[in-house]
Amino acid sequence: MTHDTSKDPRIITAHLACVILKKSVKQKPEVPLRVTRDRLFELASACESAVMTLMYMYQDPEVLAASQPLLNLSEAAKALAEAYEKVLANKDDHSLLRANIRWCLRTLKGLKDRFGNSGTTIASGIDLMAVQVRNLTKAGTFLKTRVTDGISDYTVVTNLKDVTSNSVLAAAFLPPREIGGTVSEAMFLGSGKRTEVPGTLLNEEQVDAKEAGAILFDAVTKHSK
Repeated sequence: MTHDTSKDPRIITAHLACVILKKSVKQKPEVPLRVTRDRLFELASACESAVMTLMYMYQDPEVLAASQPLLNLSEAAKALAEAYEKVLANKDDHSLLRANIRWCLRTLKGLKDRFGNSGTTIASGIDLMAVQVRNLTKAGTFLKTRVTDGISDYTVVTNLKDVTSNSVLAAAFLPPREIGGTVSEAMFLGSGKRTEVPGTLLNEEQVDAKEAGAILFDAVTKHSK
């Protein structure tokens, strides 16, 4: 049976990343870039073109993972990462713009690996990962935490009350959103402690990602209008 790539949640989520990316490249970051706005838009459009080609190839995931459109996507995403190098390296920038660029690039660059997961629910389109809580502070009725995947740090705002420093938790890297005035880059999938090394990718059988999937579905619906 032919794989219906037009309904593949991993490709649909990658397309969402392209939509957010094309809006993001129109905005001016806090640090100046050496690349023109036209070049950024050209690269973002190249990402979208590659994803749209994948969406209508109707091939099995293993074929898509080795396809030319995916290679084109990887090259365009890599060029964008290089163009936004100063923005991505600016740890003092907690803006929604920087968070969106980070999420879009994570989503697009990781699509090849995601073709190896089940692809059975919308949550298969994002990274489900073990992260370690580095620190936390109260932010109104929420907790503002900084977590690490072993390489980079991210802000996660949560209403869970029993999160503790140094604990390893499962998190879903959803499209960034402002919660209580702070940009949150992921959400915890419960407060149960994990034994995996931070940065370990988790599959849908290892976590309860239903809430994360619902949030992602709402984002896809919103940006498709």
